[in-house]
Amino acid sequence: MEKKELLKEALNSCSVYDFLEEKLKRYLKKLAKLERSNLYDAVISEVEKSLISIVLKETDGNQIKASKALGINRNTLRAKIKEYKIHI
Repeated sequence: MEKKELLKEALNSCSVYDFLEEKLKRYLKKLAKLERSNLYDAVISEVEKSLISIVLKETDGNQIKASKALGINRNTLRAKIKEYKIHI
């Protein structure tokens, strides 16, 4: 089975939207008492950091493979690794 087919099958079995909706609802309940300024940036940063960390682990720290899997330039990936202080 090709990579694209495997990815499509994985996404169809559990939609990213459904997964994130459930997790974000719980996360937002915890933040309900806090001022919600900059909530968008905070959530996007956490999701991006987690995604990059997971993909790097799955590719054994290979930045070329990780950048291809993520669909981003290797230099962008390196900048994100530095920005989020991700340890490989």
